[in-house]
Amino acid sequence: MTETLHLHAFGQADRSGKIRWLCGELGIPVEEHRLRPPDHRKPPYTELNPYGMVPTAQYGGRTMIESTAISTWLAEQHPDAGLTVSADHPERFDYLQWVALFAETLESRLVEYRLAKVDYIPAVFADTTKARLERQLPIAVAQLPAEGFLVAGRLTLADIEAAYSLRLAIAAELLALDDVAGYLRPLMARPAAQAAGFFASIE
Repeated sequence: MTETLHLHAFGQADRSGKIRWLCGELGIPVEEHRLRPPDHRKPPYTELNPYGMVPTAQYGGRTMIESTAISTWLAEQHPDAGLTVSADHPERFDYLQWVALFAETLESRLVEYRLAKVDYIPAVFADTTKARLERQLPIAVAQLPAEGFLVAGRLTLADIEAAYSLRLAIAAELLALDDVAGYLRPLMARPAAQAAGFFASIE
């Protein structure tokens, strides 16, 4: 029997979506443990994640934080699924670069912009963050394939990371779906993404 992953998060819209979709691709069942602000900043949740951030995952005898680290570890635990790119693969660096671009450079700014627009953090952050995103997003979009996947000719974690940032940008009206439809719509059609409700905010 496949072990269940316990996922602590707010809901479908936060970074837990990446883990939820990935688990669907890997065939890992997920049990949800939903939080409401400000419960993520106090016990008992901070006993799992002392930073008071979401998501947190419990799986394989581990309590894990940081969505990209969790997703990377899960993908690497199931190499036969092909969702990671091995160290000896010729496209390994391309894979790492795409993951870093979307999970670090763009995602954090997009999340900050979104939070500022809903007054969760000071609204002043929206203007400075928007200027940077308006410069960087078009560069990333221009490098996306018109169709197909980012690397290795198959779905990898890089595509899930990219999809999360693109979804945020579309929901924030920094991009139009038509701008990335050739790349994104096949990902939107994947059964695991649909079951996870990953693209619900832009469908």
